[in-house]
Amino acid sequence: MEKGTKRFTGRVVLVTGGAGGIGRAICLRFAEEGADVVTCDIKEEHLKETVKMVTALGRKALGLTCVIGSEEDMKLLVDNALRAFGKIDILVNNAGVGDTNVSFEDLDAALWDRIYNTNVKGPFFLIQRVAKQMIEKGIKGRIISIASTEGKTNRAGSIAYSSSKHALIGLTQGLAIQLAPYWITVNAVCPGLIDTPIYHKTDEQMGMEHGSMIKAIVDMSIESRMLKLGRIGMPEDIAGAVAFLASDDASYMTGQAVNVCGGIEFH
Repeated sequence: MEKGTKRFTGRVVLVTGGAGGIGRAICLRFAEEGADVVTCDIKEEHLKETVKMVTALGRKALGLTCVIGSEEDMKLLVDNALRAFGKIDILVNNAGVGDTNVSFEDLDAALWDRIYNTNVKGPFFLIQRVAKQMIEKGIKGRIISIASTEGKTNRAGSIAYSSSKHALIGLTQGLAIQLAPYWITVNAVCPGLIDTPIYHKTDEQMGMEHGSMIKAIVDMSIESRMLKLGRIGMPEDIAGAVAFLASDDASYMTGQAVNVCGGIEFH
């Protein structure tokens, strides 16, 4: 679907983790296609930038600071969104954290809880609240979570992160079954190597030139033929897949975990 097509005019989308990277790209894609946007993050200044970018596209936007995984914050997020816009048609669970491949003997309970609170607990309780208002209002809603190819095949050896993304895919499947009678679809997108700020942060920490880390990983992945399409994925690639799953074109899809990864994962 060509960008700029107004598939979501009159709809309201809630996107978590919208301060940058994939989350910001998703917010802007929906705004380009006519949706009003509610987004949240812990990075307040970057969040404000996203809100300005959405409003520059002619759409209404609300940015709220919150901690995904906090039930109190999830309640306030949904309550404020409903107060501002009256409904939520589309939910995108994008916010997530990783474990930086910490070894199993160094993985402590605090890090485990932080990852699972953000990657699994937060999405579930947010879906619970958003789906409830969808059902009450008779909205044939769309719920999309950003998982990972690491949630299908653990290549990096990460323990908490990979298992949390496996759990998010399982959550997607279970909720797809339970929400199907209300014509609410629940799907996931599984990114592979995507050019996001986390790689650039590593560049800074290691004193490397901007973009060096992700370039090295991509080059190695192409050489080993793990990455079939020879380029780095961009946040806009994920945003396009999310927009498709939120559209009427995907109305007969639910419980799916769709890979957007240049061929790293085949199932």
